[in-house]
Amino acid sequence: MSFYIYAETAFHHEGDKSYLLKLVDEAKKSGVDGVKFQVLIALDEFMSSQHSAYPQASAWVLTLDEWKEVFQYTANLELDIILMPLDCLAFELCALFEVKYLEIHSVSFKDNKLLSRLDESTIPLILGVGGRTLSEVEEVVKKYQDREIILMTGFQSFPSEIKDIKLLRIKKLLELYPQCEIGYADHSSFDDEMSVLSNDYAFMLGARVFEKHIALEEGKERIDFQSAVGVEKISKIKNRLSFLDRTLGLEDGKLFEMNKKEIVYRNRQKLPVAKFDLEIGHKVIESDIELKMLDVEETIGDIKLLLGKKLVMAKLKGSPFLIGNFE
Repeated sequence: MSFYIYAETAFHHEGDKSYLLKLVDEAKKSGVDGVKFQVLIALDEFMSSQHSAYPQASAWVLTLDEWKEVFQYTANLELDIILMPLDCLAFELCALFEVKYLEIHSVSFKDNKLLSRLDESTIPLILGVGGRTLSEVEEVVKKYQDREIILMTGFQSFPSEIKDIKLLRIKKLLELYPQCEIGYADHSSFDDEMSVLSNDYAFMLGARVFEKHIALEEGKERIDFQSAVGVEKISKIKNRLSFLDRTLGLEDGKLFEMNKKEIVYRNRQKLPVAKFDLEIGHKVIESDIELKMLDVEETIGDIKLLLGKKLVMAKLKGSPFLIGNFE
């Protein structure tokens, strides 16, 4: 399987650890490879107390011990952990658990204090490039050139319209950064067909890492519910990606290897037959040959292989040239 897909929990848990564990259970049922967690422990490091959402955000915070429990639960289910640290304390989890990827939130793109902790790690990176200029992308790719990097396209705009995503960025980023994997984080509305289909388009453009928000109940109002979908849709996304992987994910060297059906189709082409009655001992020349459709196996199909060859048996007009017909 050439693609990787994970479920994003964001703040859909609203600070309820038991709800978050249920989201992990649902992720397991859906068949994804991993689960992404936005880990916020020290709210004052992340958000000003003057922010209008500060009182509400206070209820979203889990303690470090609660996060340890969530991470252990996820690991026990053999799901990868994708960690988005929103404060420096979140990095302590990296020392306690195997983290598949670290991702920096777009709001922390210029947070040098947080980024300095990132620099201390060797864990592969997911870098969201939605809302970023090419020069910013270039800078960060260059900075982390010794690390495995996934450039994640797509952005959350509650929800995102597919026309605003500019999916062709995937193809362009592949051209500019062939050393990086390109990913796609879909944030289409949960009730929009694009919440499934856009992942197909992203795959065909070259994306191989996929993120999808997960919900226990689609459409039920909670934080980040707009683009969150249930198990059935995530499973459908994975199944469609698996189909595309089997049919489109071929190595260059195998693109023109013919399967049995294609060989049968090819063999319907016109093949050389005798244009006239030809005697034993006759040396075949080009004017002795014409092309007609046949349904005979063992026929010599390349005219060049016939020229100058001496017949050891007579050929009637319209009969094919077989391997045993010549000296």
